[in-house]
Amino acid sequence: MRGTSKIEWELARDDCFKGMYQTISETQLKKLQEAYLSMLVDFEKECENYGLTFYMVAGTLIGSLRHKGYIPWDDDIDLVMFREEYERLTDLFAESKNFQLISPKNEKSNIFKYTKIQSKFLTYFDVLGEGFSKKKYLYLDMLPIDFVPENNLVRKIKGSLFRLVDLSYSSSRCYKKYTPHLHYLSKYSDELRENLLIRKIVGLPAILIGPRNLYKLMEKFLKSNKKTSKITIAYGVKGYLGEVLDYDVFYPARKYPFEGKEFYGPNRADEYLANRYGDYMTLPPKSEQGERHVRLRDDWEESVER
Repeated sequence: MRGTSKIEWELARDDCFKGMYQTISETQLKKLQEAYLSMLVDFEKECENYGLTFYMVAGTLIGSLRHKGYIPWDDDIDLVMFREEYERLTDLFAESKNFQLISPKNEKSNIFKYTKIQSKFLTYFDVLGEGFSKKKYLYLDMLPIDFVPENNLVRKIKGSLFRLVDLSYSSSRCYKKYTPHLHYLSKYSDELRENLLIRKIVGLPAILIGPRNLYKLMEKFLKSNKKTSKITIAYGVKGYLGEVLDYDVFYPARKYPFEGKEFYGPNRADEYLANRYGDYMTLPPKSEQGERHVRLRDDWEESVER
């Protein structure tokens, strides 16, 4: 079964739904990247004041090694931080002049799994202009790094259990309460309609327990391990088991170039990226470059009523 987001982005490029989405041009993408870089510089300064270290990962780290900056079509920043420091973020940044930390623990209107380092000033409209959201602020993704059991069997059992719970939690976002636009699109796509039905069945336990309650259980589960020689980025794309690495792949942190500046990344960046992507130095097909360069409009409901 294809991913829900993959189906949505394909539909978003269809002329039938162009009024629901706004496309980001190359010029606008450059402005967005510049805004994110400015946020990253400011965030690093505040982290240094508190003795916190974050790491570039995923596409941001690929960009650093392959392009010395952004992947040309990338439109976000991917960061991680060891759990002990990650847990301190909310309190330390409570008085920040630049950022507001958005956590799944206290967010009722949306389903996500990690902290958003959100600008207090910059909306998508401010950076990209007409047609883009005046309500949604730019943010950096920040995921926690957690320790996992040394014993391979115990790790696999815990990882498999976490995957089931995580899948239900993630699927709960497919209920209409959280993503009404997907339910509108599903009227015109059999594939999306079937996809949402399956995901709502999978997400039912999370809905019955309560997504926020289930998220708290997931967090408690991840924080239950003492320090070992193995770590994972459980909320990463490859999940709990797919992201398992030796502790010293990340620690100690090393500086890498990014858009004329330097930021921390894993100690052995090549090993991390090879585990996640395989041959990460080879450019993906043109068809996969920039596929997310659309944003849902705030007024999408008005556009479908016309």
